[in-house]
Amino acid sequence: MPRRIRRLSPAERRLQIIDAARALFAEGGLAQVTMRNIARHVGITQAAIYQHFEDKEAVLFAIADGFFAQLIERMQRRLAEDMAPLDRLRAMMRGYIEAGLARPEEYRLVFMTDIPGFKRHVGLRVDPSEDAEPSTGQLAFAILEEQVRALVRARLIRPGDAEITAEAIWAAGHGVVSLLITHVGFLWAPEKLIDAQIEMIFNGILPDDSLARRKAPQARSPKA
Repeated sequence: MPRRIRRLSPAERRLQIIDAARALFAEGGLAQVTMRNIARHVGITQAAIYQHFEDKEAVLFAIADGFFAQLIERMQRRLAEDMAPLDRLRAMMRGYIEAGLARPEEYRLVFMTDIPGFKRHVGLRVDPSEDAEPSTGQLAFAILEEQVRALVRARLIRPGDAEITAEAIWAAGHGVVSLLITHVGFLWAPEKLIDAQIEMIFNGILPDDSLARRKAPQARSPKA
């Protein structure tokens, strides 16, 4: 008697569609992620896929949502670790860089692809004029921003606008990730670059009289 194939639940089918879209995106770029191609990859009709996602943008948002969900999980693990506040923030920044490098195509989608209407889902902050639940991307940035605010209150970093400081930290991490995934093999020592970038940004936000500030090497005077 032939074995009966179990029918997937709607939740399982959605995950299958997301996995298929992610695979197509990694394989051939954004152009390969069409509703027709995803349906063919999954083995369902094009009409059936619209029972789970209204359009391609919705599928891509689900991929981005998964990326940020894993990023939040990484950040929360760092928060639970017993370490000094500044070291914890350094570890969170390194975790962000590692997450982006581990999932380069998804990182491209989230931060390096211009899709009309997509940016509202993955912006750093919630628009106060919109009555909507924050996205996972906004929740992830909120975790970083709150850590910066705590450091400002504790006077462990320079006083100032915590939002801008958080953005500067994110921008430094984003710069490293985007460089390393778009210019693979261009740099000889990517790990040293990551270390240097993290130290530069954190030395920059420390108070001038901080004992943690590392003194930059003095430039040598030119020979006469």
